[in-house]
Amino acid sequence: MHKSQRDYVKITIDPWYRLVKRNPPIWYKRLILEALIEIYLNWHKKLQEWREPFYLKIWLFDHHFFNSQVVAATGDWIVGYNNTFTKSNEKRAFPFEKYKINNFSLENFQWELHAEESYFYEKIDQLSEAEINKIKQKAYRSGFLQNGDRYFAIKTGDVWIGTLHTLY
Repeated sequence: MHKSQRDYVKITIDPWYRLVKRNPPIWYKRLILEALIEIYLNWHKKLQEWREPFYLKIWLFDHHFFNSQVVAATGDWIVGYNNTFTKSNEKRAFPFEKYKINNFSLENFQWELHAEESYFYEKIDQLSEAEINKIKQKAYRSGFLQNGDRYFAIKTGDVWIGTLHTLY
């Protein structure tokens, strides 16, 4: 990670991570989450030894769990990763009961709710007027890129961003 200044780990297990992705059952999600936390804790220890600022988070996707991952960054990549997701305006508590695991208390993490989004670009995607109108109906936000292209964001799920705030 020193050279690239970033790394991530996703748990990709057959049959849930094929061309058509499906979510595993809740008991299996909990096992995967335990593995992600173990990775997080190991990386946390290592990154602290480097004695430089770092970004280390668990991205827990709640609807598309198969996208969940541990993400680490240093240097110039920290700012980019801090701006990866749009913070949700919804005020909801983290679903501790849903993701309850045996070996670690998820309450040792600070969890922030963000939106998982799919983006559509008017020019880049060469959208027709009919496609634009259809996307506009679903989009919960839109804006313009620096090149003038208009984008539309459609919320596809939630992402809980977890940061360790207490060592056990």
